[in-house]
Amino acid sequence: MAIIFQMINSGCSGTSPKSAKNISNPQCPDKPESLLDSKNVKQLQLASQTLTETGQAKADQSLGYTFEAKSGQKLNYQTNDDICIWIYAPDNQLITSKDLSQTGKYIMQVSAPKGLRSFELKIGLDVSQALITSSSQSWQQNIETTDHPDTTNFVRNHYIALNDRQYAETWKHLSPSFKKLSGSYSEYQQWWNSVREIKIGDVKLINQNTDTAIVDAELWYFLNSGKSFKDSNNRIYLIWSNSSNSWLFERKSSP
Repeated sequence: MAIIFQMINSGCSGTSPKSAKNISNPQCPDKPESLLDSKNVKQLQLASQTLTETGQAKADQSLGYTFEAKSGQKLNYQTNDDICIWIYAPDNQLITSKDLSQTGKYIMQVSAPKGLRSFELKIGLDVSQALITSSSQSWQQNIETTDHPDTTNFVRNHYIALNDRQYAETWKHLSPSFKKLSGSYSEYQQWWNSVREIKIGDVKLINQNTDTAIVDAELWYFLNSGKSFKDSNNRIYLIWSNSSNSWLFERKSSP
């Protein structure tokens, strides 16, 4: 279920009033615990049309958005993702009302309650909340309900199985074309044996129909050599196999 934001709290500097509670997420503190670096702040030109902002929020490093507004205007925004949001008024005070009472520059600060979170955020100034809700949910029209197993669980369980060295099982999760890209089964084993641990972050469904699906997965690889890196090809394309009655990895790419 989508989380509706209508002016919650914000943070960058200043003192938060005791009544200002972060209602965007119960896991979030009343005010930000990380500093907002100016290089991580983006200027927005908000008007009567909805903007869509995407990014990756971290618990220890916030992202920020600034926008100009006039007294009497209203700010509405919405996300389906697990993030923390605060709003600062021009006087650097956290605010909790959707009604903007001051004229000047507002700051929206975004972070994750823990770890790393990808997010998509719909923002509108003097835009109907119903319009923003409709806009943010429109992508769901591309997702058809099927009787197939949940794709996000399939992807997550695949990487858990790789962590457990269950290569015979994970090899079955690959389509013939993906197996060709992976080389022989022995090469496949050799590569994954060089990975000490896979850290799995957010796994999110992007699109799905009867026979195909697209899933984004945040993955970090920690090698036996001591090196580590994030998987930049984190967009996973799945196909449904009637013969195995399972989803299969068809290919991966960057988003």
